Amino acid sequence: MDWPIFIAIMLFFGFVLLLMELFVVPGFGPVGIASIIFLTTGAYLSWAKLSPAWGAGVTAISIISVISSIVFLKKSGVANRFVLSQNIESKNSMEIQNTATTGDIDNPVISVGKTGITVSDLRPSGIAEFQERRLNVIADGIYIKRNSMVRIVRIEGNKIYVEEE
Repeated sequence: MDWPIFIAIMLFFGFVLLLMELFVVPGFGPVGIASIIFLTTGAYLSWAKLSPAWGAGVTAISIISVISSIVFLKKSGVANRFVLSQNIESKNSMEIQNTATTGDIDNPVISVGKTGITVSDLRPSGIAEFQERRLNVIADGIYIKRNSMVRIVRIEGNKIYVEEE
C-alpha cells in the first residue's frame, strides 16, 4: 500500500469534515467525531508507517491548520454568526423580574405582593390560587397547610415563591 497517499486522503477527509462541522452541520456530532478520527488516524499512521520526521511534519501541519482555521473564523467575522452580539435590555427589567404571566387574557400578570389561598399542601411546592387562577408555587422555606392564605414574595423566572400570611 502506498502509505503517503493513504495518509494524505485521511487528512484531506478529516479537514473536509472539520469544515463541514463548522459551516454546515449544527452542533458537535458524528461529523465532528469522524473529523477527529480521520485527523488523528492520519497523524498516527504518518508516525507508524513512515518516519518520525514525516510524523512530526504531519502533526505540525494538522495543528497549524486547525489553529489557523479558528483564527480565520474569528478574524473574518464568520464566527459572529454563531454568537449573539447584542444585549437584550428592557426599560422595565425590574418590573419583568417581579411579575409572571399566567396565560390568562383577562388577568395576564401575577405580581409580588398578591395574595391567594393554597389549594394543596406546600412542601415546599404545591398549588395556590390567585385571582381565580391556579398556579404552581414554592413555599419560601417552610411547610404550608392547605387552605392557608399566602402572599407572593418573589418571582424568579418561572418560579413563584410564597410565604404564609
